[in-house]
Amino acid sequence: MIYKILNISAWVIVVIATVFVLGFVNRQQDNLLMQKPIINIDYETENRFIDEQEVLDQIISKKDTLPLRMSAINVTELEKKINNNSSIKSAEVYKTINGNLIVDVKQRRPIVRIFSGTSTYYIDEFGSLMPVSEKYTSRLLVVNGFLNEPHEKRYKFNYANLDDTLKSKTLLDDIYEFSKFIDASPFWKAQIEQVYVNKDLEFELIPKVGNHKIVFGGVENLKGKFEKLMIFYKKGLNKVGWNEYSTINLKYKNQVVCTKMYN
Repeated sequence: MIYKILNISAWVIVVIATVFVLGFVNRQQDNLLMQKPIINIDYETENRFIDEQEVLDQIISKKDTLPLRMSAINVTELEKKINNNSSIKSAEVYKTINGNLIVDVKQRRPIVRIFSGTSTYYIDEFGSLMPVSEKYTSRLLVVNGFLNEPHEKRYKFNYANLDDTLKSKTLLDDIYEFSKFIDASPFWKAQIEQVYVNKDLEFELIPKVGNHKIVFGGVENLKGKFEKLMIFYKKGLNKVGWNEYSTINLKYKNQVVCTKMYN
């Protein structure tokens, strides 16, 4: 019994000591002057929507008197402020014991760029609309044509996160589904550079290699159509040449209908 009491007492002393030390360290830390913040931006992809200076401007405003004390930095509020940037997926801000301020930033990753009338924007990998940046243009799949999906009309669009009972089908849903498929395939990502939406709201694909147009139709049987096209590429175009046909039509079941190129 005495051993149990002594053991509990020892743990209480350790906890109290830890709290005291942490409190002392925090007070000492807050009295330190802030050094230049350490900003880590993920550049895992080629995208450069955010740079260090832009993040630094969020931390230190023009009205701030330098140098700042660490006590003046509200980590929670600063995180919210940085996360308001439309190009940022997430930002984590924290202080180190030696007085450094660390900011870890992850960028959003767009998978398709939409041109709808005078409006242009991206859809990111999670299905959210993303405005374009004045600093950087991402090179990826482009969709244009008979679209009436301006950014201001659909800027809250995220079909993937809506409840089934609330889903309202739009052309953007099909574009997102199509773009996800392209993004997941290294070959098609390298081959398909543009989707033109015709007046019947069907997709026509413009490849990077070959002078042909691919009449794709809608996104139904998406995987099957690309499998059919791949077979045709391997067994057809590889034999007759990539510039033999002007149109390759995938709309018909179990067949590929082509139109010859005429000079």
